[in-house]
Amino acid sequence: MDKNNQTAFFRFAEFLSMQGAANAAPDRDIREYVLSKRQEEVGFGYVSDTLENGFGANLPSLFPRNRSFDQKGFGECDWFLLSGTVYREATNSHRGAVEALQIMPEDREILFFESSFLATSHSWSHSFREGDPKYACLGYVYDDISHYFMADHPNRLIRKLNGEDEPTERERARADQAMQRIVSQRISKYNAQPMTPPVPASDYARRVLVCDQAYADASTVYGKMGDADFEKMLYAAIRENPDAEIWVKSHPDTAWEKGKRAGYYSHLESFGRVRILRDPVNPYSVFDLVDTVYVGTSQMGFEALMAGKKVVTFGAPFYGGWGLTDDRQEIPHRHRQRDLASIFHYFYVWYSIYMVPGKPAPSQIEDVLDYIETHRPYALPPTEDELAAPPRVSVILPVYGVEKYIEECIASIQRQTLREIEIIPVNDASPDGSQEIIDRLAAEDPRIRPILLATNAGQGFARNRGLEAARGEYIWFIDSDDWLVDPEFLENVVRAADKNDADMTRAKKAGEAIFDENDQLIRIEEDRTEKNFNEYVASTTFVDDLTILHSRHFCLWLYRRDFLLREGVKFITSQWEERGFLLNALLKSGTITLTNELSFMYRIRQSSTARREKNIGDVENFLKNFESIVQLLADHGADTRQGALRQHLAFQVSQFTHFLFFGFWYKTLCDKVPDRVPYLDRLSRALDTVDFQLSELTDAPGQVQKAKFGTGVYKLIIAALRARRYDWVDIAAGGKRVPQGKLYTELLEEPQDDIAREFQSALNTYARNTHVAPARVAKAPASKPRIILHLGATKTGSTALQHLMEDNRPALLRQGIWYPEVGLFWQQSRPHKQAGHADFARAAVRDEADLHNYIETGLALLGKQIHTIVLSSEAFFLNPHSEKLARYFSDYPCEMVVYLRRQDNWANSQYAEFVAGGAVGRVNAPFEDWLQEPKTRDWLDYDDLLSRWETVLDRDRIHVRRYGKSEDKDWDILTDFADTVNLPQLHALPRPQGAKANSARLSTAHVEMIRQFNTMPFHSRDAYFSFIEEVTQALQGWRRKRELAMPGPWFVTPELSERIMDAGEAGNQRIARDYFDGAPLFGATPRNEAESVLHAEELAVAGAAYARHTPPRPAAPPPPKRKAAPPPPKRKAAPRIVDYGVLGWRLHVLAPIIGWYYAGRGWKKARARLLTEPAEYARKNWAGRHAGLAGFLYPQPTRTEPRKPRRRQRLLEPLAYARGGQAAVSRLRADPVLFMRTLDRPASRAIGRVLFPVGELRNVDSTTKSR
Repeated sequence: MDKNNQTAFFRFAEFLSMQGAANAAPDRDIREYVLSKRQEEVGFGYVSDTLENGFGANLPSLFPRNRSFDQKGFGECDWFLLSGTVYREATNSHRGAVEALQIMPEDREILFFESSFLATSHSWSHSFREGDPKYACLGYVYDDISHYFMADHPNRLIRKLNGEDEPTERERARADQAMQRIVSQRISKYNAQPMTPPVPASDYARRVLVCDQAYADASTVYGKMGDADFEKMLYAAIRENPDAEIWVKSHPDTAWEKGKRAGYYSHLESFGRVRILRDPVNPYSVFDLVDTVYVGTSQMGFEALMAGKKVVTFGAPFYGGWGLTDDRQEIPHRHRQRDLASIFHYFYVWYSIYMVPGKPAPSQIEDVLDYIETHRPYALPPTEDELAAPPRVSVILPVYGVEKYIEECIASIQRQTLREIEIIPVNDASPDGSQEIIDRLAAEDPRIRPILLATNAGQGFARNRGLEAARGEYIWFIDSDDWLVDPEFLENVVRAADKNDADMTRAKKAGEAIFDENDQLIRIEEDRTEKNFNEYVASTTFVDDLTILHSRHFCLWLYRRDFLLREGVKFITSQWEERGFLLNALLKSGTITLTNELSFMYRIRQSSTARREKNIGDVENFLKNFESIVQLLADHGADTRQGALRQHLAFQVSQFTHFLFFGFWYKTLCDKVPDRVPYLDRLSRALDTVDFQLSELTDAPGQVQKAKFGTGVYKLIIAALRARRYDWVDIAAGGKRVPQGKLYTELLEEPQDDIAREFQSALNTYARNTHVAPARVAKAPASKPRIILHLGATKTGSTALQHLMEDNRPALLRQGIWYPEVGLFWQQSRPHKQAGHADFARAAVRDEADLHNYIETGLALLGKQIHTIVLSSEAFFLNPHSEKLARYFSDYPCEMVVYLRRQDNWANSQYAEFVAGGAVGRVNAPFEDWLQEPKTRDWLDYDDLLSRWETVLDRDRIHVRRYGKSEDKDWDILTDFADTVNLPQLHALPRPQGAKANSARLSTAHVEMIRQFNTMPFHSRDAYFSFIEEVTQALQGWRRKRELAMPGPWFVTPELSERIMDAGEAGNQRIARDYFDGAPLFGATPRNEAESVLHAEELAVAGAAYARHTPPRPAAPPPPKRKAAPPPPKRKAAPRIVDYGVLGWRLHVLAPIIGWYYAGRGWKKARARLLTEPAEYARKNWAGRHAGLAGFLYPQPTRTEPRKPRRRQRLLEPLAYARGGQAAVSRLRADPVLFMRTLDRPASRAIGRVLFPVGELRNVDSTTKSR
């Protein structure tokens, strides 16, 4: 005997024989006792993988302080739970029990536990084999005397059944209702068994069932069943039922664990009247066809009793001996009779303790039944009434090469709670075994109506065939390798469509499941497009709601069938078919409903149709798709600029430009089509049809890359197409560099028409910085042009000047003025926010020759026609060594231009720009603190700036200008600059409009609000820039809509103004004397702005914008696992989740803003209490006079989970499993928001923030004081 097994066996046997618990606590209520020990540290006779990743995954939700026997400190636990049994022979012993018994101290309490009879939505085998959290055990029975199946040991269940206790009438009614539901819904211990019943032989009028069991299973050994007993049972069934067919049902484990587990009848083959049912089948599907069931100790005996069948027992099951069964041996420890309801109540309700994901533990039996019905892999067969009813929805799925996935897809449709459906698989001449699977499923479910195509037509035309055959009121399309994630989905989306009488009703994509080449799940990602559809919109139209443009998948819509037929909406291509179909439907639809129901999980696999190698046919189909979309929109009025759908056209063209040239299309065209010109001509003609202009391109589609948009890539593609200059299409699509000489040749040519002018403009935008290939260094002409160095002080019109020069570079070049196309800086996500030639300052300070050489080479190529070079940048003003620019170009006649504002005005504007303008160096310090920074004091010292430049340039080449906008409303920098540097050519140029004028502003309160956000994390610098852009536009739009003014910011108090101006007074006087003949440099009073009140709705606008551009705030680390110790004092609140809005903006942003207001009024103690727990403070202190404000800014806690958290949990479970095993999955199920907030890994917390954006982790004393 194995030594460890021997030790464990004797200890196990001793425990059973001593009956210690039975003697010490004869009247113990085992349920109450187990639940009373939940918070103690318990050791499980499971390996950690089973507790974390396997069948025991839900146990941590009931016993949060747990250890497995293979974990350190197992022997120190307060008590222990032991599963399985130990035999003399180690081969049959439960490994976990053997190992655990080696470690468990003899003075600690041990309880037995085993899975209940509502065990799992699948099976223990599926759980151990696949490690899927959904398959974990949902309930266990616990006992301190013996396992429930040990007939010779009267455990707590047997004692309860022998006792005088009776279920109350309410308990009996509940038991009856639960039994009826179990039978009608065909719910068993293991539910991964098909519902399809065996086909009875026609020779017999009746049938009886004999239930096999796993060989040497503990329930048979301790239930008094052996080989001889199973032989007797089969012979008895044959002998006692001479007119019946004898069905022998194998235990499902013998199929699920083929080769590993055998049954007592596994050696038999069908013979005579005896038929062996080896394949798993739902017990109730068999019960329907038999009248008597023979069992040893199988739970199927009790299930047969619930189904109203006669049950003959040959062993000693717990339900035998109470007068309900025909028992063929005397069963010990039975002292009274019991009815079915009382046995059910005491075993299924009292003795079993359930743990259901997403429900509090302990859970209710009804929760278990709900979960099993929702998650089991096989749905109930449709009833006659359901089959007779006309289908509400026809679900159409094209089938090609999906043998591995088709059954999962169809099963997810069969599981829908909306039963009045039809499923139409259209086999598009699939070369694999898909049709065999479809035929088998169709034989079991008449709602499946297959269509088999003789030749391959392609997905689009296959769907047309399904649409022709459909009878449903609505149509839903799904790809046959995807699956519906929510059984209630079709019911919910149809309800919305009915309620709103919608032609089209949208749902959300549940996610994208990415699999490797071996079909192993790698991860699940959220489709970023779906963020546009979080809100439910009952009724809208395509014309009115531009958000709908973001919806590119046709299979996210429920279509009213008569609408599709009436309008003739169908697929027009075999592949790449969805956009044309969807747009056609949207254009012809009436009412549209947008729901946030989660529909299908999109499977991304290496072998899918979308990821196979593309060919000429794909190129043709995709081009037809684009042509049809442009023509459809043109037919509906988008061919005119005033058309209601012109913006829709711009969105579609912009999005398709990305798909065409940065997806497979252009690469395949170049690689596999000998002559690409005809295809590009067709694109050009489509654009000509609607006279598409460069100004209409938009970066609104999520697929459009901001970097490519900001650098003019898309513009050059469109302009080159319209100009039929396809070599430039190739340059732009490949991100290739334009030779410097070739660039100047193009820019110097006078455009002859609007198409040529657009092309030159697009090339001018594209060919900048790294998109230009410098020519070999050449010497400039001996007579060199002057260089104007413009020091762009903030808010003096520098950005407008830079855009003027940038946009008109070609025209200026032709007039001898060069605004160099290199050394430039602009924000990729906000190309209108530029800093001019910032890189020239860095090159000058570092004495890097590249940019100087570029200028030399450019002049050599451009010739003597260039008389002026203009370099402009804010960096020239802010860089403390910018005077080195003059030395950098010491071989050129240089002039410097600077516009000076009153220092207090400049400081105010510069601070607002740094805080809320999306500056590279964002500031989160208060204004006064920022003023004290050394670099700020340097910037305010204009005299020092000019003194440095006076060391490198003569004063007559230094142009010091007053910024005159404050004193003269008609003054503008563009006119003044042109006059100052004698460039009258600038006067005739079109002035920059809109964002390029950099005129957007926010008030003092708004800037202060943004400052609070500046303390928060962002995904990246570009994400921060995008946030600033979005929140600025949104706040200004909000005020414009309500006709509220947006005054400029003003942070300068009179005292600060005096301090600032006094510090610069001496220098200002020197500048006035030397550059303005002693006239005052600035006016006597600073500019001022009206105060602005920040509205609560504006805080919400900013919070929502932040949520879209930020990672989650780092969560506190999870609390350490406690050793066995008394519970903490009640006054210390445990970590909890508080609703502070999306991403906690009411805590992290709103509270500091209100705190800033409090601080300004001297309410320091109130501010401290507010910041401790803002929601509690607001409700306690604003309940009277400001009750409305409290309710709006800090509403009562709402649900921190999504409306249907189970959907989100299912998305997260694979990730939780990969990060922390099954224990992590169980904690996720118990409290998803708390779980995600207490994770260690930032990446995991980020995923949690996306799916559960509401709810902040707090650990505070609830006795927050009032002010």
